[in-house]
Amino acid sequence: MSLKYTTGARTRNVVNIAVPGGTTPAYTLTDTLAAPTQATDGFRNFNTQKMLHVLVKSTADQTMAITLYVYNSSLGGEWAPLQIPVRAFGGNGIEFMTVTDTLAAGNGTTQYLRFDVPVEGAERIAIQATKGSAITSGNVLVYLGVNSI
Repeated sequence: MSLKYTTGARTRNVVNIAVPGGTTPAYTLTDTLAAPTQATDGFRNFNTQKMLHVLVKSTADQTMAITLYVYNSSLGGEWAPLQIPVRAFGGNGIEFMTVTDTLAAGNGTTQYLRFDVPVEGAERIAIQATKGSAITSGNVLVYLGVNSI
């Protein structure tokens, strides 16, 4: 008999949090998506991994701003935009940068955005999306994956 341990396991390969083991995007966007508010919104951080890997593929004909949110039931039970501490040049302290970006494609082109951010301890992960104006063609695919390395 063999046992499979998963709690607290280290995962070197990136695991898709929408469909573990699959290649399905977490979100297919053609319109604005509100910020998460419910404890069941977004996706569970598979085995509470440390790093979030984000791949965004846009064929939309309009701009789309995407902001990452994280949730912890034991830390207030609130969704909050993911922020990373950064030091401003010449600054006297630490400033925070919200993890958000705007991208657009169009005219038959495709634009990609790929980045990794630490999410150690986050229980759930979601996005908010705001479009610049009506998207009449194309979409924005958002893939979310996690690992411990």
